[in-house]
Amino acid sequence: MSLWAIILIAVTAVPPLTEGQRARLDTAIDDSARLDESGLYPLLENALTWADHDEAGARVPDYAALLDNPTASRGELFLIEGKFAGRARRYPLVRTGDWGDSLTEWVLLVRDDPEQVAVVYFVDPDGELTPPRTGWRVRVLARFYKVWADRDMDGKPTRYLTFVARSPSGVAAAGGGSPIGAALPMFAAIVALAVAYVLVRRLRRPSPTRLRSVRHRPGSADDAMLSRDPAEALRRLAEQRDEP
Repeated sequence: MSLWAIILIAVTAVPPLTEGQRARLDTAIDDSARLDESGLYPLLENALTWADHDEAGARVPDYAALLDNPTASRGELFLIEGKFAGRARRYPLVRTGDWGDSLTEWVLLVRDDPEQVAVVYFVDPDGELTPPRTGWRVRVLARFYKVWADRDMDGKPTRYLTFVARSPSGVAAAGGGSPIGAALPMFAAIVALAVAYVLVRRLRRPSPTRLRSVRHRPGSADDAMLSRDPAEALRRLAEQRDEP
């Protein structure tokens, strides 16, 4: 590997494919019913080295062009955005490695008319990736693998575009906003109301020290009322009125 290639890998979040990985990827066979081929594994190896979701250098795919000429863009880094189609499963692999023994498969609806889906395989060794709800929007940084020949839910032969990714870079509710972000304003309002309620209660409630001083201050009106001698009570009330 050249010095420039080593420097490029060190400074980019998504390292490029090596020459060896590229050569193995080029053996992938399009429109084959077999997905688990030797060309898949260099993409898995590469995905394991991704540091984060740096989208620099990724482009939005032209799905029609990928179907027409998949070899021209094989292994290219794409930014895929679509709606989760409600299909998630674990796809077992023939070869195990640091990527585990299975991949996590998500199907994303990337175009409505005509309908087009992208099948994304996540490197998820422990199967911890939680699928979103059907219809939620998903954003994924992924490399293009191949055109896979399979059948759809109705048993009709279909050509699928397949991609390999490390993890989704964004998941949002069907309305467009993040489900967590949408709940934050409401949560903040509830907390503010609770704090205001506690403060008002404290301001309206006399302190225990003041209550004790009022109840036990010598010569107070309360002491006068509690005196058993009426004359003594009147004397104490008069003294209290004369106090400055």
